[in-house]
Amino acid sequence: MKHPHGYLFILLLLLPILYACNSEIFLDEVKLPFTQATLNGDGDTLTIRFNTSKWILNGAGTYNGFFESNYYTLSGMDMGPAPICHLAEPGKVVVTNADRELSFIRPNERELQVCIGINPEKTPFEFELYIADEIYQQQEIHFTQQAGSGYTIDRIEYSLIPNSIRTDTVSDLFLIVAKNSDGSTETRTYNLNDLHKRNILLSCATSLNLTQTGDEKPSIELPSADISQGIKLGTDRIPYFQYGNALVDMTLEPPYIHTVILKPGINQIYRIVKRQVYSANYTLYLRSTKTGKIYSVQGRLRSETPIETIGCFVQREKYGEWKGK
Repeated sequence: MKHPHGYLFILLLLLPILYACNSEIFLDEVKLPFTQATLNGDGDTLTIRFNTSKWILNGAGTYNGFFESNYYTLSGMDMGPAPICHLAEPGKVVVTNADRELSFIRPNERELQVCIGINPEKTPFEFELYIADEIYQQQEIHFTQQAGSGYTIDRIEYSLIPNSIRTDTVSDLFLIVAKNSDGSTETRTYNLNDLHKRNILLSCATSLNLTQTGDEKPSIELPSADISQGIKLGTDRIPYFQYGNALVDMTLEPPYIHTVILKPGINQIYRIVKRQVYSANYTLYLRSTKTGKIYSVQGRLRSETPIETIGCFVQREKYGEWKGK
């Protein structure tokens, strides 16, 4: 009869130890406080608190792939690039390929801060964090950042690309004249330095579909066509677009007077023009209409500016055939 009591006594001695082990296992299991969260489109910071210190930020990204990042210590020391967002101990990673401000900070063993800047797009921005335990069993947290409130253009700055400067000689369509088919010819005189157009091509370094305020596109200042003293802002403005080109009217001086002979049919008058071509990088600063915070967008501008008319020729279309003269 003594043995059952002895077993019971031993079991009672082991219970605190077993309980402690089970409690530790429970505490070390990574339990996410949530699996989905919504962030403010005008910038937000959200803190995730874990029930254990034994967790790892094992990546972040969108359906297009993982975010790349740069790793920093909490004191701000730059430790260089990291192929994924990885934090196994206190520190900070700054995302470098998200077209927006986004960073993850581990200020202590049990917290992770998600810091995101303004969303410049018209649509929500979605991404995921991947949280792992010590044996890399992984869980996901899905984030949706709402669209921003809209932005106005604060300013634009240009930086000339020196090796992009050159002079091209091209043919330029000056005028189309329809002449009746009575068989007669007609002589006309034109100032070929009229109706010139400066061609501006813009391309954006990001693929963002920027949110605008109002129905009309905001306008930007163009750099001056004259870059002999370096690149400076000029007086011309165009509506801002991320990709595409625009034409700016201009007239060259002095007049280039030329006489052409027009025959029956469709006469296309071409002039031979020298154009100065250059490219410049730009930084466009957008201001949030709600918070006043600034967001910057980088891109490139290409300018083709007529500088001299050096000749002229006429092409005529008659009965669907082209004849040059």
